[in-house]
Amino acid sequence: MDNINLIVNQLPAPTWNRLRMNESRVAVAVPTDECEPKVALQGSVCLNKQQIPRIPGKNCCGCAQMATCPVNGIDFASMPTGMGTEMAQLGEGKRIHLVADAGKSTAAVTLRYDDEQKCYNRLEIEAKPGSELTVFMTYISTASAKGMAAVQTKIAAAKDAKVKLVQVQLLGREFLHLNDVGADLAADARFEVLQLQLGGAQIYNGVRTELTGDGSSFDAAIAYYGRNAQRIDMNFIANHYGKKTDCNMTADGVLQQGAFKIYRGTIDFKNGSAGATGDEKETVLLLSDDVVNQSIPLILCSEEDVQGNHGASIGKLDEDLLFYMMSRGFSESDAIDMMAKAKIEGICRRIEDEETVQLVERYLEGVVKE
Repeated sequence: MDNINLIVNQLPAPTWNRLRMNESRVAVAVPTDECEPKVALQGSVCLNKQQIPRIPGKNCCGCAQMATCPVNGIDFASMPTGMGTEMAQLGEGKRIHLVADAGKSTAAVTLRYDDEQKCYNRLEIEAKPGSELTVFMTYISTASAKGMAAVQTKIAAAKDAKVKLVQVQLLGREFLHLNDVGADLAADARFEVLQLQLGGAQIYNGVRTELTGDGSSFDAAIAYYGRNAQRIDMNFIANHYGKKTDCNMTADGVLQQGAFKIYRGTIDFKNGSAGATGDEKETVLLLSDDVVNQSIPLILCSEEDVQGNHGASIGKLDEDLLFYMMSRGFSESDAIDMMAKAKIEGICRRIEDEETVQLVERYLEGVVKE
């Protein structure tokens, strides 16, 4: 079967090309399977698979809470994403559309993959004014499974809306994972994304947020555990357009056993974003000498009255700490596993869903015993 060759995770402003960090190229098999997600909803949110036009006086979604259908004319197709425009080559995919009305709501979206499955799924989220929606997305398969899990998520957050997106990737060790996110925020809207990238052989992950409205904010936190020659390729972009917008991006990870990781993090203060603030920070723990770590923290600025900070901390396990733990009865391998799991647990504390946290903990128990 022929592959599609994609250029993904491009830096908004290219650096010296010889470094080969401006973009990534990946050969992707044509998606051949339909993976039906399992969706569970609570509160004033409903699932509209076809995005049927609204019928006056009726609810096209048919949910008990009577959430209304899309009325804002959102063009999800043209919404930019972190991985870039070439993701469109994967086709239409299996699409679902969530609509959240005012009040607190929760949606759990589970994608379970069989061995050799090659799927492309699309999730569109419309958060209406004053809504507060938390979406838990879990990608899971057996440990030995291989295949392709491509997922694109797009969020349109209206004025004063709050969207929290939790993505937990627990795929088999031979999976190719493409995780693409795009968001557009109106005035005073808030978007928070938490990601755990733990499984798979190749992980390409991109998140792009347009802080369009004044006072909007974006908070991103990702944790990863690279091992067994994994490739973890990330691209995070925050574009500030509105006044007094704010973003905070953090990445925490562990690399060992020949893993490769590249993190691109861009904060772009556009003309007119007076009073905007942005901060990005990456921390990487290197547990073996055969890993490759690349980081590009980038700040672009076309506005004077802004404040941006960025930084990266990269280092090995502290020898004194390791000696202390071994003196307390831990073996060297147990001590290393404990430090690696501590990086992941920092994100787990922010998930606020016990079932999801337990799923991650069970997965990690198997990982540290590999």
